[in-house]
This record gives sequence, C-alpha cells and structure tokens, in this order.
Amino acid sequence: MTNDGGPTNPDDPWNLDDWVAYKKRKAHAFVERGYSVEWYPDAGGWMDFYLPQRKNRYELRASVKFFQQPSKYGIDGGRISKLSVMLRETDPIKRVPGESFYEATRVLYHYDRGLDFDDLAGQTRGRRLYDAVLDELN
Repeated sequence: MTNDGGPTNPDDPWNLDDWVAYKKRKAHAFVERGYSVEWYPDAGGWMDFYLPQRKNRYELRASVKFFQQPSKYGIDGGRISKLSVMLRETDPIKRVPGESFYEATRVLYHYDRGLDFDDLAGQTRGRRLYDAVLDELN
C-alpha cells in the first residue's frame, strides 16, 4: 500500500476489505477536520462529507466518487471523477406544517468527468471543503 493507504501496484485491484479500510481511514481524516461523513462499507467509491445544519440555516455538503487509480477523467488527472459541492439553506420561519418551500439547494461546484460548474469564488467554507476533498482523495 502507498502512504495514503492505496495499493502500490495499479494492476492489483482492491478487494472489499481494502476498500472498507481505506474509506474508514478517510472518514476519520474528515472527522478530524471537523466534518460529518456518510459512507457505506462497500467497494463503491462514493462518500459524502458535510457540515450539518445545526445552529446555522445551511448545510454544506460534498458528494464524491473516487477510484483506486488516477484517471484522465479525474480532477487534475487524479482519482476523483465526480464531485458536487452544494449549499442547502432552510428558512425556519417557513418551516411549518404544510409549507413545502422552506429550503433551497445551491450547487457551488460540479465536476462529472470534466468541470461543469464552478461558483466557489467568495464561498470560503465551500472552498475549504473542496480543498479538503482534493487533499484527502485526489
């Protein structure tokens, strides 16, 4: 394995135990950075990292698809092939029974085998989450 827990031989695919161990290490790394994490102990490369909505009116979330090896389709030729950074805001005044328009989701960044959308400028927390994802997974 490499220093980040990945395989040293690109022709030697990870088995389920390798994927689970790797995702668990990455989940701990994001928790140490102050984020919450959603992941499944499977061989899929999907994970979500987020700042939950608590005292604030928003939730900041990154949904990421990454692979075992870097790819020409990855961000900067890396392992992340899909990344969405989203800001979900709620209006507590409108959050009453029967009212359905109390939340809105804004996409700050979207990459799907190529950059689709980048509105991270001026979004300090969004940019910090984006940088953390690239630092840990790409």
